[in-house]
Amino acid sequence: MPQNPWETLSSSYVYQNKWFSVREDQVIRPDGEPGTYSVVEAERLAIGIIPLWEDGTITLVGQFRYPLDEYSWEIPAGGGQFDVESVEGAKRELLEETGITANTWQYLGRLHTSNCFNDEVSHLYMATELTQGTAM
Repeated sequence: MPQNPWETLSSSYVYQNKWFSVREDQVIRPDGEPGTYSVVEAERLAIGIIPLWEDGTITLVGQFRYPLDEYSWEIPAGGGQFDVESVEGAKRELLEETGITANTWQYLGRLHTSNCFNDEVSHLYMATELTQGTAM
């Protein structure tokens, strides 16, 4: 693994709530120049689910996303607690958002979205052998 080319001189929190914190670090950048790096620290896991039906289709959920100022079609997703298995959060989110339950869960891996300013860890699952119920 390559060595970290950034040097952190100081860190301070400029905003915090129950979902995330914003931290500002004074740094020496890889080019040797001083700078400020702002980081959004997530206070929970992100969990995404791909509900795959036998016919090869997937279920999406739609909602208006305020930061984008537009309606967005997305895989079912939500937040999970760090001290709870992420698959349990995935089961809860799928049921809450779609009413779907699944008999089979396949872990697809972990990823970091927007990792240039955000430390959020996202776990992705494929759910199969689905049963449609009522969203909560």
